[in-house]
This record gives sequence, structure tokens and C-alpha cells, in this order.
Amino acid sequence: PIKPRKTLSVVLAFAASLVFGVLLAFLKDALDNSLKTPADVEERLHVPMLGALPLVAGNKKLAKPLTLMLDNNTSSFSESIRTIRTGLVLSGLDKPHKITVVTSSVPSEGKSTLSINLAAAMGQMESTLLIDADMRRPTLAKTCELPPNTPGLSNYIAGAAELSDCVHHYEAAGVDVLPAGVSPSNPLELISSARFVKVLEELKTRYDRIIIDSAPTQAVSDAFVLASYADALIYVIKADATPYTLAKHGIQRLQNSNAPVTGVVLNQFDVAKAPKYGGDYYYGGYYDYYGYSSD
Repeated sequence: PIKPRKTLSVVLAFAASLVFGVLLAFLKDALDNSLKTPADVEERLHVPMLGALPLVAGNKKLAKPLTLMLDNNTSSFSESIRTIRTGLVLSGLDKPHKITVVTSSVPSEGKSTLSINLAAAMGQMESTLLIDADMRRPTLAKTCELPPNTPGLSNYIAGAAELSDCVHHYEAAGVDVLPAGVSPSNPLELISSARFVKVLEELKTRYDRIIIDSAPTQAVSDAFVLASYADALIYVIKADATPYTLAKHGIQRLQNSNAPVTGVVLNQFDVAKAPKYGGDYYYGGYYDYYGYSSD
């Protein structure tokens, strides 16, 4: 038989699929506007980088994944948290940041993870209080293994509980925590009230540092109100996921409202992919050299 020429057909099909695959890869890369590396953040957002939290593979032994620093104090993640702590402290040498708000563009970017671990790092140096002000999607009470319906921020602002009943000591981290409390129907009105301002003023006399876990900027306006009470604000971006335009819009809105945007933290940064993106290999080399690659 002279046709069909099967070998030629297979070779042509392979070549065509290869060309199509390469073009598709270039198209996907061109359409991907997410922030992948610390260099992307500094060049495209023009906001200081406080640090990058490395991507940590899943580990069944971690009972509470939000408290990675407590589970392994010598990991690259823990070292990154301490780097962020140092950057935050140094940015307020003349006037220490009493209240720091942590927020992000959308949920699931890691702001609660950063808040809890940063509070634990701060607690190693100064008396620290961690407040869960994300009353729509609270996480602090569950992470700290507090009983359901534990009194918290909303209860105290509403006058339904005493402060001593709402503030709880988290022994594992060595810090005090103020959970969100009962989820109210009007969280924004609570944190905008004069009573909430009085609560913050009272807490400032008791603690050296107050870390507030806020709701995302694109979901609700809570972060903008909380930022007006803060001395510093940390914006969390999830690497290779958060669109550049979304992060830029959120940061610009905060800056336009005179929020004290101190810097950005790039969360879940894959150190292993750093050479692929170019120019960021030193992140992986740094941790390897100093033995912080146990993750």
C-alpha cells in the first residue's frame, strides 16, 4: 500500500501538537498577570517588601497549620516571619507601631496565617495582643482551641461582656488573643463606633503591640476603617495567584484613604521555582546555606 503513510502522519501530528503546545504556553504566560516574586511586587506595585513566606508542603503532623512557627521554630517559614518582624520594627524606630493591621485583597491569601505567626514572633520580644476583627469569617477562636461562642470583640463592644472575659491567653504562642466573638449582623458599624475607639485606647495602655487581623479590602470596607486607627498596615499577596490589578487597586484605595501602608508580604512563594522566574535564586540559596530548608 502507498497510503495512508502512517509514519509521516504521526510525525506531522507530533510536530503540529508541539508547536500548538508551545504557542499555548506562551499565550498562558502572556495572559497571567499574577505577582510571582518579590521583584514583581517592588517593580509593579512600588511598595516596600517586608518579606516572602515560603510555600510549605502539606504535613499531616501539623495539627494547626495556621501556627507553623510554633510547630517548627527553625524552619524557613519561621525565619521569614522573624524577617518580617524585623522589618516592621525597623520601620517604626522613632515611633514604634503600636497597632498593626493585616489585610489582603480577597479571602484565602494568608492574612490570618501571617497575623497569628507575626503575633507569636512579636510575643517573644514584647507584650502582644492579637485581635480577630474579621467578624464575618473569624478563625482565631478555632485556631486557639477556644470553646464555641467564646466571648470576644463583638461582645465587648456591644457591652455584653467584660474585657477580662473576652481576652484569652494563648499559651502556645505566649500572647493574649481577642477573638471575634459572636458574629454580628453589622460588623462595620461596630468597628466604626466610638466605643471601639475607646476599646483600642484602653488596650494600647496594656500592650506594647497589637496585631489586628482584618477582613479583605475587596470584600468589605472594614480594613479601611481599621487602617484609620493603625500605625502600620501589612498587605498580604498570594504568590502566583493574586492578580496584579487587584492588588494594585486595593493598595491604591488604602493609600488614597491615608492608610499607613508599611509594606507587602508575598505569601506561599515557591522558592524552588525562583530560578525559573529569574533573578530570585538567592531566596532559595539563602535558606539552603543557613540550614533553613527543613520545610
